[in-house]
Amino acid sequence: MNVVPKAVSQPKGGADLCSRAAAGELSTASGTQAITWQLPEETPVALQINSEPYTVMMATPADLRDFAIGFLVGEGIVPDPGKIQGILVMPVDGGIAVDVAVPENAIEATRLSRRTIEARTGCGLCGVEDIESAVRPLQRLDRTWAPSSDAIRRAAENLGGQQPMNRFNRSVHGAAWVSKDGDILLVREDVGRHNALDKLIGALYRNNLDRNNGFVLMTSRCSFELVQKSVTAGIGALVTVSAPTALALDLATNANLFLAALGPGGPVVFNR
Repeated sequence: MNVVPKAVSQPKGGADLCSRAAAGELSTASGTQAITWQLPEETPVALQINSEPYTVMMATPADLRDFAIGFLVGEGIVPDPGKIQGILVMPVDGGIAVDVAVPENAIEATRLSRRTIEARTGCGLCGVEDIESAVRPLQRLDRTWAPSSDAIRRAAENLGGQQPMNRFNRSVHGAAWVSKDGDILLVREDVGRHNALDKLIGALYRNNLDRNNGFVLMTSRCSFELVQKSVTAGIGALVTVSAPTALALDLATNANLFLAALGPGGPVVFNR
């Protein structure tokens, strides 16, 4: 019995499916059956700034240029990604190195405190040096609109069909950029929800999409780091599958970020 789809389209952006087949056993009422299951790749990705090590993230090794741009923007390290001069992605022993070339005067030095340990897949904060680096002050967004419930429902219904990696291995998060009308325009996937959002932010910049003209839809819960990254990147609306934490809601309210979650009866708006 093979529970893996026989044909899966390639993700947008040209990335491969970043999965590896593994043999397993499925126990059913009629006995045990051999199956093949696709496991998502999880790889150490060393992010370098001007060839200087900054941090190591555990990530799905796809769309890494988007990831580098989105991480640097979402963390407030490079506020203007247009100043980035080049991104080199190269295999190294044990993982992948991503080296970003950017002028020193385009780097926000106050945000450049080097992380002291690697960042795990499920954590957006591993290795930060102090509390101030964890929860940082956010700008207040000048937002003039909010997503409609119909647009959110439409995007939520269609997101699964836009996640080729997840259809293949059922194990990765998705972050989608959705138009005001509910059309999914971009999707990025990763084993880590923070990484998926970083990749999406980078893709928005690389595709020159207006960050005031749509909203983010994510398949994860809403942690405060997702709020921080969205606001720092100038995104005005964030919708997640699960409800936000109390801190995430407080930060979203203070920053004027639209925040909603997918409830059983439809979208639940926490901050309009």
